[in-house]
Amino acid sequence: MLEQVKCLILDLDGTVYLGDQLIPGALRLREVAQAYGIDVFFLTNNSSRSRSYYSEKLTRMGWPVGPGGVLSSSQATAIALKSRGYRRLYVVGTESLVDELTAYGLTVCGDQEEHVDCVVVGFDTSLVYDRLRAAGRHLQRGTPMISTNPDRVCPLEGGEFIPDCAAITACLETAYGATTEYIGKPERGMLDLVEANTPCRGKQIAMVGDRLYTDIRFGSRWGLVSVLTLSGETSLADLGPDDRPDLIVEDVGQLAEMIDHARS
Repeated sequence: MLEQVKCLILDLDGTVYLGDQLIPGALRLREVAQAYGIDVFFLTNNSSRSRSYYSEKLTRMGWPVGPGGVLSSSQATAIALKSRGYRRLYVVGTESLVDELTAYGLTVCGDQEEHVDCVVVGFDTSLVYDRLRAAGRHLQRGTPMISTNPDRVCPLEGGEFIPDCAAITACLETAYGATTEYIGKPERGMLDLVEANTPCRGKQIAMVGDRLYTDIRFGSRWGLVSVLTLSGETSLADLGPDDRPDLIVEDVGQLAEMIDHARS
């Protein structure tokens, strides 16, 4: 299976690093990918940070990569909004999400704007109540809602976690009876983003990640090679009857050795 992989799509936190430390073996995976001409992209659902932030973090930790090597749910959301003809937005999100949307020529409106094309909800680590209230006014008028990613929580070091995009979205759905469309992994919008950046298709692409309902479901749903790494959120005990990763590894270092063995 690994002998046909030409492109690795790597999740970040829990897969390539934990906090500010690379997972053991991460640089070995980089070395193996380079040796066999395998393209590597980093794919994150986290819409609270910019692609430049992640490229700088990875480079600082010893894996040099430019912003073009990082693909995000913010970027996929901007593309999806443009394709649907939405131009004027109300955003429940961070400045990094706002910057990504405006970079694609979209207009982000203020709290007092009466009419927008769409309410966009992200992982808003700067959330204040007035922002929920303003979003609610638009939802009450029937304005559609799009959410960057379906992650319910964002894990932190030491076992702590905080509400992520889906939890914020659920607040608005509960209060206003609205429904949303998610763009990030495992949804089609992220596959479109991946395929726009590589000529590889299907089993030529391996999705490597530590979260079952985003990373592994993304790979399985769209016919990619799905690789579960046990270095982050998921343990073997978490696997259910519907969870079928193609491969399970302890960490990306083990994956590197498996690729090397399959190619040598």
